[in-house]
Amino acid sequence: MVAGKRTARDIMTTRVHTVRPEDPLWKVIDLLCRHRVSGVPVLDGKRRLVGLISERDILHAMDPAGTDRSGAPPRRAAGRRLRDINDLPAREIMVTQVITASPDTEPLRLASVMALRKIRRIPIVEGKKLVGIVSHGDVYRAIFGMRGGACAGRAADPETAGKEAAPTRGETEALRAR
Repeated sequence: MVAGKRTARDIMTTRVHTVRPEDPLWKVIDLLCRHRVSGVPVLDGKRRLVGLISERDILHAMDPAGTDRSGAPPRRAAGRRLRDINDLPAREIMVTQVITASPDTEPLRLASVMALRKIRRIPIVEGKKLVGIVSHGDVYRAIFGMRGGACAGRAADPETAGKEAAPTRGETEALRAR
């Protein structure tokens, strides 16, 4: 495969953890914590994508007056209790205007959409059927792996994991030119 021709299909996670609109939030929270993911798609009975729930959506539901989806600091007054959301169904807090992409979308396009829309994941769909999901990390590895930089192949190598990569020939020449 030519590195520059990679698509969402090549980098997406296909075993996606999902929830249903009627699932209580305690179940959604348990799934997020257990699988160490920050958001999950919501699928209907026909496995069609109908929404998305993120950790941010859950925090907002706990204190709707004190959280701001734009990332602004909370405005929660001291002493005000958080709302018990454990038994709320997922449909009550899920985002229904979900930004999706097709399996043929290129990683740079996914990165651009994530940056512009301030989102951390993009469900990959064919029609309305979920076929995978791409995260920030997936896009990061695809982009920097394509360029042959420090990320290319290093994360999987236990000998080099966590160590600084030697500069490439181009980086060395650029440093000498300064």
